[in-house]
Amino acid sequence: MADGGYNHRRADDDDDDPLTTGVMGNEQTSVDMSRYVKLPASERFRLEADKLETNARIHIAEVGFDPLSGEWYYLTMRPDKVAPNHISTVLGTLLELSESLTTEELQYRMSIPPGQRDTYRKDLSGMMKQLLDHQKRKQQGQSPKR
Repeated sequence: MADGGYNHRRADDDDDDPLTTGVMGNEQTSVDMSRYVKLPASERFRLEADKLETNARIHIAEVGFDPLSGEWYYLTMRPDKVAPNHISTVLGTLLELSESLTTEELQYRMSIPPGQRDTYRKDLSGMMKQLLDHQKRKQQGQSPKR
């Protein structure tokens, strides 16, 4: 989802997340995202283990966000990068997540031939009605348990 640099926080901080996460701002400034990006302990341990293996001077980690659970997760270290993603890239990605754009919706919308109308929402509504009708038929076919 996003690549961000990180550093250790002081041990006396109130937060139990020892990582400071950040992204690149305008004019090469750093934007602290630690308030918003918090990895669970298990993900932080994985990140720390990978960090020790890389021995890089600059540490860029790629993280993702699961909108269903509301949790961030660690993907991989990015030794090929020397700077984190720009804030506009990160915010754009977060906006897409907040809009819950699924892979299927994106594929559907990208497959519409030029000049044809996008009827995704109408088609989705129709399919949802079919799914509900299917569920009703399944329930009617089941006899009540005694």
